[in-house]
Amino acid sequence: MRLVKIVVFLSLISSQMLAHAEQAKDLRVTASPWSPYVSRSHPGNGVAVSIVTTALQRAGYTSSFALQKWPDDLEGTRLGVYDMIASIWFTEDRARDLVFSDPIFENRIKLMVRTDSDIKISNPEALKGYRVGVVEDYAYTQGIYSKLPIEIIKAGTVEENLQRLLAGDIDIAVTDEQVAIYTLNNKIPGGIRQIRFARDALSTRQLRVAVSRKRSDAEQIISDFNDALQGMKDDGSYLDTLHQFRISP
Repeated sequence: MRLVKIVVFLSLISSQMLAHAEQAKDLRVTASPWSPYVSRSHPGNGVAVSIVTTALQRAGYTSSFALQKWPDDLEGTRLGVYDMIASIWFTEDRARDLVFSDPIFENRIKLMVRTDSDIKISNPEALKGYRVGVVEDYAYTQGIYSKLPIEIIKAGTVEENLQRLLAGDIDIAVTDEQVAIYTLNNKIPGGIRQIRFARDALSTRQLRVAVSRKRSDAEQIISDFNDALQGMKDDGSYLDTLHQFRISP
């Protein structure tokens, strides 16, 4: 009888350990709308989420995705409500609560003005005195222009920022080039013909995923993800996904 009890006990412990391991491999992933990187209207919820989901699958993880408003996705991941945020830039402040992956994309942050504007946006020093629109809580304000005597006007979304530019409420807008092109082509009819981009990027930022430090295995998850992401780059599937979304590497 005692042997039977021991076998039953060990069986229960094994079942619990297996259930815990399976749960640990199931990740709650979040991100905020940022087309074409994150969007319910795109295949795989956008190019970033598509690549992240594939890399996680290759690394042996399952995942569920929840679209949240910015910065609720960031705060939720910091607090451990979500395990991973699928589209985020590194900052020292965020790194206190999150473990960051290798870069997924390089974001080219550009200045843009209306085509009827005579503002010379090729030289950041020439921006003094102008109203510059950025998206609230995005990391744009760490750029070169943040040290210049200019008025920073914050918007809730990229679309709102560009609409303000077209309406003349701001003189210059700052955003990721790919996001601006998508927004102007798909959400603001005729907008792409009314905007002029700076030739050179104001700055470049590395888009990454990050895992909440509330998880004791955060470092391992990121290591597994990085290995899988590199595998996608090596076998060409990463580039194939970019081409599917008409994004240049």
